[in-house]
Amino acid sequence: MKERRLIGTGGVILLVSLVATPAFGQSATPPAVQHDLAGRDQCLMCHTAGAMEAVPDAPANHADRPNEACLWCHAADASMQTATPTAVAHELEGRDQCMMCHTPGRMEPVPDAPADHEGRADNLCTLCHATP
Repeated sequence: MKERRLIGTGGVILLVSLVATPAFGQSATPPAVQHDLAGRDQCLMCHTAGAMEAVPDAPANHADRPNEACLWCHAADASMQTATPTAVAHELEGRDQCMMCHTPGRMEPVPDAPADHEGRADNLCTLCHATP
């Protein structure tokens, strides 16, 4: 949920918006890491629910994501911060093994996954890439 405040002439109007934040891969930009990562690269040590009261918890939909996936979206220089990921141009039913087609050089007319996606599991693609 987001809270929005509107300042009007002659007074303050408080408007609480009950609009949910869109899912990644839709149009949301996740918050970027605001601290130095030296010695603090195990994100869930602090960002697990109840671990540290003053630290934001990772959302429930981040369960079972590998620790290295955090910086794919939350690093200040991550492409998720600087560009909009392309949407999946096809249905996923029967075609959910992304790298079968998107491995560089595999299928000429199909766009290759970028080099920085090497080693990522197929089940992580839709974290960033919206599906039809």
